[in-house]
Amino acid sequence: MRTEEQISMQLLQAATVSVFSVILILITMAMSWEMWMTPLIVIGSVSIWCLHIGRTCSGTFYDYLCAGLLLVEFFFFGIHGDSLYDLPAVACIMVLMFSMLDKKRLLYMIAALYVLILLYHFLYLHTIYSGMETRDIIRLGLGIAVTAGSVEIARHRHNRRRADKKRYDAAFAQLETAGRQNAVFLSNVSHELRTPINMVLGISEVAMEKDLSPELRTDMQSIQLAGKRLSNQINNMLDYTEIVEGTLVPAREEYMIISVLNDVITMTAMQSSRNQLELVFDIDPGIPSMLVGDAEKLSHVLKILLENSIKFTEEGGINVCIEFRRESYGINLIINIYDTGIGMTESQLTQMFDDFYQADSGSSRFEGGLGLGIPIARGILHAMGGFIHFESDGQQGLHAHIAIPQGVADDSPAIVLSNADELCIACYFRPEKYSCDEVRRYYDKLILSLVDGLGIEGYQAHNFEGLLKLQRTCKLTHVFIAQAEYEENHSYYEELAETLRVVVIAEKDFMLHRASRLLIIHKPFSALSVVNLLNGEVKENGFEEAQAAGRRPFTCEGVRVLAVDDEEMNLVVAKGVLGSYGMQVDTCLSGREAVERCSQNSYDIVFLDHMMPGFDGVETLQFIREIDDGAYQELPVIALTANTISGAREMFRSEGFTEFIPKPIERAVLERVLRRVLPKDRIQYGAEPTIPDSPEEGIQASAGTSADEAKQQTTIPSRDDRLGAFGPEENEPGAAMPDASGTETDMPDASGTETDVPDAAGSDGGVSEENDSAQGSVLPRARLVQAGINVGMGLDYCCGEEEFYLEMLRMFSSQGEEKAAEITSLYETENWNDYAVKVHALKSTSLTIGAEVLSGRAKELELAGKREDVEYIRQNHSELLRMYQEVCESMAGL
Repeated sequence: MRTEEQISMQLLQAATVSVFSVILILITMAMSWEMWMTPLIVIGSVSIWCLHIGRTCSGTFYDYLCAGLLLVEFFFFGIHGDSLYDLPAVACIMVLMFSMLDKKRLLYMIAALYVLILLYHFLYLHTIYSGMETRDIIRLGLGIAVTAGSVEIARHRHNRRRADKKRYDAAFAQLETAGRQNAVFLSNVSHELRTPINMVLGISEVAMEKDLSPELRTDMQSIQLAGKRLSNQINNMLDYTEIVEGTLVPAREEYMIISVLNDVITMTAMQSSRNQLELVFDIDPGIPSMLVGDAEKLSHVLKILLENSIKFTEEGGINVCIEFRRESYGINLIINIYDTGIGMTESQLTQMFDDFYQADSGSSRFEGGLGLGIPIARGILHAMGGFIHFESDGQQGLHAHIAIPQGVADDSPAIVLSNADELCIACYFRPEKYSCDEVRRYYDKLILSLVDGLGIEGYQAHNFEGLLKLQRTCKLTHVFIAQAEYEENHSYYEELAETLRVVVIAEKDFMLHRASRLLIIHKPFSALSVVNLLNGEVKENGFEEAQAAGRRPFTCEGVRVLAVDDEEMNLVVAKGVLGSYGMQVDTCLSGREAVERCSQNSYDIVFLDHMMPGFDGVETLQFIREIDDGAYQELPVIALTANTISGAREMFRSEGFTEFIPKPIERAVLERVLRRVLPKDRIQYGAEPTIPDSPEEGIQASAGTSADEAKQQTTIPSRDDRLGAFGPEENEPGAAMPDASGTETDMPDASGTETDVPDAAGSDGGVSEENDSAQGSVLPRARLVQAGINVGMGLDYCCGEEEFYLEMLRMFSSQGEEKAAEITSLYETENWNDYAVKVHALKSTSLTIGAEVLSGRAKELELAGKREDVEYIRQNHSELLRMYQEVCESMAGL
């Protein structure tokens, strides 16, 4: 696509050619020159304009076409005897035009053509001869000098521009290098900060379980809050570095837009309660239910922008409008976010996309932060092909406008009422109670959107008399009222609930008494909550089921799986995780053995490590696909990899894998992939798996035992007896509930307070060995946490079972000397390819037990091995082995 500068230059060229052509045609007619040249000049000029308007050629081709036409016309003009002394003026104009094109060869061409025309006049026309008058000689000499001077000046300017451009390019390259170095520095700092922050969060979590005084408990809560805030900033820095380094590649997968919005609404409900802000989510009911894009990144952008609005809005409210516009490729998802906050000035709007910019960066800052939120949001949107634009009327709130292209997988409406024609609703909100008129407009617009979009018969009342009138004149089925209206006359509404469905839109902590007939919807108010309630009234809860589709437990009885990995630890974990879904799991330690297994047995799905010595994952996949003349062409083969870079899914699909799952395996991702690749009849919801016996013996089964024997040797803990392979069970208060896109939402527990899933440090960090023993735990949490091991993460990856986790720790420690020797041997022989494979394996096994820092260092050396950066490997190899040894020593005596 041509830039505005290119379009302006091409327009100038077309205009110059046209003017020169018209003048030349007039001169030709007046001087009776060759008339056959006139139509050629016209055709050339018209062609120039057609190409300019149609934009059907490259900029370089267009430049040379215009220059060529001008040179032809200049030659035609110059070969006539009457034009000898007018040539310098025309030549200077052309030199000026060519100098703007920044093409030195055109300057030489006009100079050469001018000399050729002078020779033509001297040799053929004889208008230049030895007996010329002095006045003519002076005119001719002056013209030659002017032409030569103009060419030289243009050439000098061209050289200066080239030199300046090289200098600017070098400075720009230095700035880019500095930016990348800055991003790498931030990334390193972020990784280094993770360990102490994890310790702070883990130890404070364990301390909170003790019997503390109110003052000390408050202090510990403050420590946790500060730690989580710092952890969020670290995550922002990592996102920023990915954007700066250009490694951010959005996924292209199906997701439920309702699940994403439900996730965002839940998050904002927790954050907005501090200021009692009015949050209104206005969603077009006709938006397609299944879109194609990156749900996780979309959710991240919305959370950033809503957090920003909440942060800078002290009173009033925030309105989120989700709309769409159909396009040939699907839809443009259009999101508008309005708030009644402090707004921004024009100068602030122009700087807000700058890295680390903060509008209130003075000593009396309104809120904290690094100033990376908006640049991260813009970077993510640009990677997704979208854009963001901000507007602010003075300092009266802020308006963010977002447009993102998305594909459509299911065009059916996301929000549907099956009995809309049977409903008649009334909404009663008194507008004068809102401090901002904008909030009233937010609610009015949402109600109008619901009524029109869902086809409901609906009315609105702004006073009690209006509500009474609606009851007399309309056959109402539902009445929606605000909490303040209910509290003013609760006895009336309790009586009204005997004949109608009365719904209270209330604050988060508001509860109706046990005997009340009213229904309640807690804020934030959205179309999702309204439709959920209306569908539930008529026992049509498809909407709720759609929201829950990503978090219902299921089993896969009868599904036979082959797990392939060159690391025994990874196979033990995979066998335990997959077995918890009732699958029959076979394992093997190499790609060659995997091909043999597939030749001898029939599998429903294969989980294949991407990086292995000998046959790597891609080679193994190709051999499996070729078995029995392509019998396994449609077999789902899932890549297991610790390389979770952006764009990984597209990379693995291009290599022939059906899907990919990052290691260590996370439950939400695994379940999403299983639902996608397995036939629906192989997934049973609500059933308990038939549990085989003993994950520790899974590797022994891979050495040649039969599938039935392996099944008898394998024991997997019941899903009812543990937190789950990847986090809390869905029916526990505070469980992280993955939506249909695979993302997780922190849900409130029964008391209405937020209960977090164990985060980076987990709730399993320890303070002392004695405390562990007092709680009946066999894990030396304090020793592990002090060694930099994230116990909570390790437990999550090991099915939440302490015994299983201990077995992984023992296996990791027992293999430490052997694995370190293998890595050292490859280092000494400078076999960098296999060196990268071995540290890649160390990266994944370290993360499985929660040794995040060791895993991060192994990742850096893996990348260095792949690019054969010998200097970096030599500088960091010994440090990796030292860290490896320290982690193994921390597990001594387990």
